[in-house]
Amino acid sequence: MLLESLFSELDTIGFSGSRSLSGAGLAVLASLFPLVPAGCHVVVGCAAGADLAVRSAFGSGNGDGRLCLFAVASGRWGTGRAAFARRSAAIVEAIPLGGLLVVIPGSVSPPPGVTPSRSFRGGGSGSWGSAALALGSGRRVLLWLPVGYAPPAWAGVAWSAVDGWWLGVSSSQLSIF
Repeated sequence: MLLESLFSELDTIGFSGSRSLSGAGLAVLASLFPLVPAGCHVVVGCAAGADLAVRSAFGSGNGDGRLCLFAVASGRWGTGRAAFARRSAAIVEAIPLGGLLVVIPGSVSPPPGVTPSRSFRGGGSGSWGSAALALGSGRRVLLWLPVGYAPPAWAGVAWSAVDGWWLGVSSSQLSIF
C-alpha cells in the first residue's frame, strides 16, 4: 500500500506529535500535507511542534473550514494537565472508526504501561497515549519513527511498513476490512 492510496479514502484525518519536533520529523510531516484530499477534515491540537506545523498548513486563514482545532485554552476540557489528556482523547474520538491518526512522537518508544486501550493513558506522552487510544478504539495509526526503530510490539496490533512510515491496525479492526 502506498501513502497516496491510504490518504485518498479519508474524509477526516487526525494529527498528533511532539511539541519539540526534530527537523527530520517536521520534514516527513510536511511531506504528508499534499496527500490530504481536498475537503478532508483535519483534526489537531493546540500545542507547538507538530500541531503548529499542521495548523500552519491547514489553518483557518484559508477560509475552507477544513481545520478542526482542539484548543485546551477553550476551557472545554477543564484546566491543568488533565485537560491536555482529555483534549487528546477528544481528537482521537473525532476521527471516524477505521479512520487515521498520524503520529510523530518525541520518543522512539512509549512510556511503560502505555498500550492500546479504549481509555487514554499517555504516561506523560500525549502522542503515544493518542496512538494507543486510537488503536484501542478502532482507528488506524500512521506512525513515524527514525530509521532503525520499529514500533512497539503491542498485543493485537499489526504493523506494516508504508513508504518509510508504520501503519498500525488493531486486530479488532482487521475484521472491518
